[in-house]
Amino acid sequence: MKSERVISYPDADPDEDQLLVQAGSERLAKYGTLTIHHGAPQTNDEYISRIKDANAVIVGWSLPAEVMAQAPYLELVTFTGTGVSDYVDLPRAYSQGITVCNCPGYADTTVAEHTFALLLGTARNLALLNNRAKDGIWDQDTPGTGLYGKQLGLIGFGGIAKKVLAIARGFGMQVKVWARSPEKYQSEYGPDLFIDLQTLLQTSDFVSLHLALNQDTHGILGSDEIHSIKEGATLINTARGDLIDESALIQALRSGHIRGAGLDVFTQEPLAENHPLLGLDNVLLSPHVAYNTPDAVNAIFEITVRNICGYFDGEPINVVAAP
Repeated sequence: MKSERVISYPDADPDEDQLLVQAGSERLAKYGTLTIHHGAPQTNDEYISRIKDANAVIVGWSLPAEVMAQAPYLELVTFTGTGVSDYVDLPRAYSQGITVCNCPGYADTTVAEHTFALLLGTARNLALLNNRAKDGIWDQDTPGTGLYGKQLGLIGFGGIAKKVLAIARGFGMQVKVWARSPEKYQSEYGPDLFIDLQTLLQTSDFVSLHLALNQDTHGILGSDEIHSIKEGATLINTARGDLIDESALIQALRSGHIRGAGLDVFTQEPLAENHPLLGLDNVLLSPHVAYNTPDAVNAIFEITVRNICGYFDGEPINVVAAP
């Protein structure tokens, strides 16, 4: 039987030691010894060696089920982000009696700002005009699209989408929302904000995705839905790549049915060198970095410390799965 708890961070980046100190790693000393390993484990055996004595694990990337099974003291996994089901086997954690937490809200503002950066960039054809200017082509004939009075359709209505709503209204846009449980929000936002998905797709000039990826939302914009989008509309995705049928989106972009797309997430990441999206002038791409600002990263570790302290104080917070 171990005499003292161990809190392990098995896949830290080198600069995250200081972030943990700033977030309150000295508070964690009350609950156990913090061990930090830099870089992703190269094998399962190496991973197991880093967490085999741990009572709590901070996970930056993934925690394979077969590794979790070899951590007999493990009680808590806290993931440094959201979408934890993509990285941690939740059924395995449940069967092993492990509580799993995440960091909700840490990047709501950051991702909302990036969403709007992609929206503005696609509206004004910045990818195309940037490339032409660098090639010596002074293109003053390609028109942009103004935002004032245009309709933005938000698919999903969590913390990020709510901030996008506020930004869009600042630009004078009309906003409509599809949410799976609109009744939860109608007392605050009114019933007129919410419409069905088909109507949203058919009437919006810009469509932006803000859903978690799960078995109910995977492929929510399939081929039929993409072809239902208003002709000439623009699609923005800073949520998850697998929400969209990527092949159908590429076809719609090539045909001009969809005017443009701003994408931070993809079905496979990173994109292959010959990926069709790379050859399209009407697409603005970023490499899954909408969350990445110093403010958001600091917030991750502040929430992580609170998750660990709350769990060992008997008042767990931000629980995604629990035995």
